[in-house]
Amino acid sequence: MELRQLEHFLAVVEEGSFSRAAARVFLVQSSLSASVLALERHLGTELFIRGRRGAELTDAGLALVTPARTVLAHANRARDAVGEVRGLLRGSVRIAALSVPRSIDIIETIRRFRTEHPGVDVQVLPADARSMVDLVADGRVDFAITPWTDRIGSTLHFEPLLSTRLAVVCPAGHRLAGATDVDPRELVEESIIDLPQGWQARTLFDGVMEEHGLARQVSLEVHDWFSVLAMTQRGMGISYGPRECIDVEAFGVGVATLAGGPLWELGIASRDEALRGAAGRAFLAAYLEHCAN
Repeated sequence: MELRQLEHFLAVVEEGSFSRAAARVFLVQSSLSASVLALERHLGTELFIRGRRGAELTDAGLALVTPARTVLAHANRARDAVGEVRGLLRGSVRIAALSVPRSIDIIETIRRFRTEHPGVDVQVLPADARSMVDLVADGRVDFAITPWTDRIGSTLHFEPLLSTRLAVVCPAGHRLAGATDVDPRELVEESIIDLPQGWQARTLFDGVMEEHGLARQVSLEVHDWFSVLAMTQRGMGISYGPRECIDVEAFGVGVATLAGGPLWELGIASRDEALRGAAGRAFLAAYLEHCAN
């Protein structure tokens, strides 16, 4: 059994199909399939059910997931330890991130880090807020830049980077544009572009409406923040979101403060520091330094 075979197996598990997994590990699909097939022959059992819906785990495949992740984590730590002794930083950094305000943008950190540590591979995984906690908890990413949710609990460490009030976003010429302390009752008759359930902003907004005993019907739900801003700008309705994440200049929208608007926190969710590799620790330190400046 080879480490690369376990890496290919987990790529299929996490991507849900052989084609997407092959693209992720930069192989043609036939080579990836051959690698997984060799692993199945070595173990004497099928790990996936191949079908039109993608690749589904068999019971044996499901049993292999956690040990495979453990083996690869130990191998990465071993490489990190040797690299640190030699004064080299190698390995990979995997980060899950939402779109964030420019003040804490991760792009500049990536640019500098790759220049200083060319031996480190950096991967940024786009993920929705609902799946980020699982990605961190399962060890599939080193850390996530994510809103705080009660799912983080005591199992993960959360380091706040930004706190901002929930606000109303509306077309630039809307009657609420520029208003302060808007009463939630003024929003009931408006067409609201909603974020998905599970997103912290949606949870906070629903909580505000419930506190005021206001019932509403969800008729439009959009799973992408930039699309919400674009739809609002085109007059399709009003929406809500963290004030610091509403780019008024770029999207040409208006903003109103919400009376009693709750705080939305953005920060870094990670496991215990000892579980991150040297590359992950170094990247996180560089990012925090950037955010502090």
